Amino acid sequence: MIRRWVSSDAEPSYAVYVDAVRNGADEHYSMEQRKAWVPSEKIEDWWTRRLLEDAVWVAEDHHGLSGLIALRPDGYLDLFFVLPRARGDGTAAALYSALLAEAAQRGLASLTCHASDYLKPFLEKRGWVLLKEEQATRSGVTLRRWEMVLDQVESSHCS
Repeated sequence: MIRRWVSSDAEPSYAVYVDAVRNGADEHYSMEQRKAWVPSEKIEDWWTRRLLEDAVWVAEDHHGLSGLIALRPDGYLDLFFVLPRARGDGTAAALYSALLAEAAQRGLASLTCHASDYLKPFLEKRGWVLLKEEQATRSGVTLRRWEMVLDQVESSHCS
């Protein structure tokens, strides 16, 4: 089930973020990089504030929250995380469809993001274009990310 995020989802959605990075990105990032990306398993102050500013959807299954996706008002895909146990079951595609529907409803012509190594192939399959590779530094550790853009949001809605 896909639904809008509510403030009571703050801690469970943060737990999704932690698990998706710490345990789901191990093929692409070292443990040092994953701990720099998510330094604390305890919800951080910025989390709830940030999600209150975005349009956010969560995926729920019989175990609880299994994913989240967030869109900033300017068309930036801000957060997109799915638990390892929910990968390959349609959760990511359903969350992505909710984001595209919102973008189309807002009349956004394009979307942008900074994708992880894990997210990059998912987006490329859906028409996103790679602009450039970047290096981001978190807690003194370098992480690779990809600046990407999706033009023609309306025509991508069926993906």
